[in-house]
Amino acid sequence: MLSKTKIKEIRVLEIKKFRDEKNLFVAEGNKLVADMLHMFECELLIARTSWLATQGDISVKELIIVEESDIRKVSFLKTPQDVLTVLKKPHYTLDEANPESQLILALDGIQDPGNLGTIVRLADWFGIEHIICSHDTADV
Repeated sequence: MLSKTKIKEIRVLEIKKFRDEKNLFVAEGNKLVADMLHMFECELLIARTSWLATQGDISVKELIIVEESDIRKVSFLKTPQDVLTVLKKPHYTLDEANPESQLILALDGIQDPGNLGTIVRLADWFGIEHIICSHDTADV
């Protein structure tokens, strides 16, 4: 069962200030969550039993099995899917990138998440492994 407190904790993550403060972000959607569970530390997974049945071994701190009506309460999407997860934001340092031998893309003040996504996909296509974003850039 999804408590009102838990719903409030998740819904507040819609605001960038709170995502940064809590160092968490939300991912939704069957394929996206399945892919991201192996890449990020999962704090909370909210899923329907039908989605869980299609997954293998999942490592999460907290798992809540819900019905479709409960997912609607926490989802940021117009048409929620079968799963939603709260993941820890990764922490990177500039030490990982070497500007003398690698191409690095620096972004400043990109506000539109769609534009940022396009830039990230293009950078990936061109083989750019490191993207540095200013604090006022939309969340990657």
